[in-house]
Amino acid sequence: MKLSDSIARCIRTPVRNAVWRTALARSGILAALGLTLAQAQAEVVAPCADACRFEVGVSESRCRLWEASGGGWISNLDDGAGQLHNRARHHTAWLNRWMMPAGGVMAAEFTDETLSAIRSYGGRRDSPIWTGSYLAAEALRFMTTGAPDAERALRETVATLHRWWAISGDRGYLARYAAPADSPEPILALLSADDPEVHRDVLYENRLWHWRGNISRDQYQGLMLGYSLAYEATRSPALRETIRADVVRFVEQLMESENQPVRARVQGTTVSQDIRIPYAVFSRADAPGGIPTLTLRLTPFDAAGEGVLFFSPNTADLIRQLPSFGAFPDQYQPTQAIQLGAIFRVALQVTEGVPEYAERRRVIAEHYARQADSWLGIAERWRNTNRCDSGYFGLNIGFMPLYNWTRLETDQARKERLQRAVLRDALWAEVADHKNVFFAFIYAALAPTEDEVQPVIDAHVEQLARFSAAPNLSRPIDLRGRYPENPRCPGISAEAVNVDERPAASFTWERHPWKLQEAGTPNMTYGGVDYLLAYWMGRHHGFIADDAPETCLLWKR
Repeated sequence: MKLSDSIARCIRTPVRNAVWRTALARSGILAALGLTLAQAQAEVVAPCADACRFEVGVSESRCRLWEASGGGWISNLDDGAGQLHNRARHHTAWLNRWMMPAGGVMAAEFTDETLSAIRSYGGRRDSPIWTGSYLAAEALRFMTTGAPDAERALRETVATLHRWWAISGDRGYLARYAAPADSPEPILALLSADDPEVHRDVLYENRLWHWRGNISRDQYQGLMLGYSLAYEATRSPALRETIRADVVRFVEQLMESENQPVRARVQGTTVSQDIRIPYAVFSRADAPGGIPTLTLRLTPFDAAGEGVLFFSPNTADLIRQLPSFGAFPDQYQPTQAIQLGAIFRVALQVTEGVPEYAERRRVIAEHYARQADSWLGIAERWRNTNRCDSGYFGLNIGFMPLYNWTRLETDQARKERLQRAVLRDALWAEVADHKNVFFAFIYAALAPTEDEVQPVIDAHVEQLARFSAAPNLSRPIDLRGRYPENPRCPGISAEAVNVDERPAASFTWERHPWKLQEAGTPNMTYGGVDYLLAYWMGRHHGFIADDAPETCLLWKR
């Protein structure tokens, strides 16, 4: 190798050679080799990977795009047609600067079209699912690129979600959101004193916080997806232990079918008795008078709780304990069966090979071995019960945990049933023509070996390329006359609308794809978590090539 090649290789790669590069620049050797001082000043990691977020300044430094192959700074971050990687960089910058108050993902309404000051935040009840989804995206980015900025995001986001899991004081019970009591007004408006879901002035780690309760099952799905992928991505013992401890506490809570004093309302009649509550988490703060309360509707069947949240694959196990309901028929919940299977598989993932957790893992593994095939049998009963444009979000909270369960399952026969009977024949069959990139990439990544998935990948990469650049603004749409109306469902399209023609949302993939008209909200922006998760899943699984190779975001001094 030539001396000039050796010097150039050192300059363009390890950060530890920064002093040596500077000495070379001052000596005149760089000029003799045809290299620039900018090359010597760039803090480059090997390989070239993002070390900062676009347009986020620190003192005199600016985060700029560096081209490693040519050795120079790129003045503009082009995220236009075909520039999917730069589009992800831009969405990440917007999200982190404006739409993660106190660490949680929100939508943001700005005061005017300059988008320079926040008026208010939106999505106050859904932050865990989208913050967890963002964590998943950053984990996939880190596994794909090794970007130091992605690793930093893992640490920051896990810390936020861990706080939300701990602040309630009840094992496994997740807060919807939490912020310091002295936060700026737009954040405090998310946690108002007259909101019955909000618990204020709670002392946590020597500081007063406000937090929102009344959690729902959907919020756990993004968190568990993010935790599982973050655990896989990181090699930090401390970060892994935070994830591991949270997940194991959650699963141990679910395994304990406790006898709890419960107030039940059935068809308008209230009864109180001790009953066994399977696969549940409890909140003393959210329980009326400190007693969990169930409201049961029999026709059509529905079960809801205050101070208690169920993950039961057959809710009849609970109802049959009430007077006069011993013969109540099975009420299978296939989506909850998928969620339980995924939760337990993540618990086994994070405890594998950890001696300190060996006994706790043994108990979890034995429970899973006893129940997994029963849960899978219920999951195989999954059917799409949505009508027209209602309930589409329910598909998302099936696909998210199914990605965890299927990819983590170690029993080959069980894994193949998940791939064929649940993923392909049940869920994917219902959405194959929806132009839903997230669902398509989950299917393509985990499909049975006999399935031809390349056409699916190609079609959905093309749809992802249509996703808007940041900022992801809420704009009016009117597609009437451009798409045929569904004769059975007036007001919506008969075919899935292309991604670039859909209204902006916190997570496009959980919204139905047939909307023809929406007024939009002036100066409202969404964080682009939907784009980031789909893009980095596509990159991680090899569906999308890097269209910005040998470029990275670095601090320019």
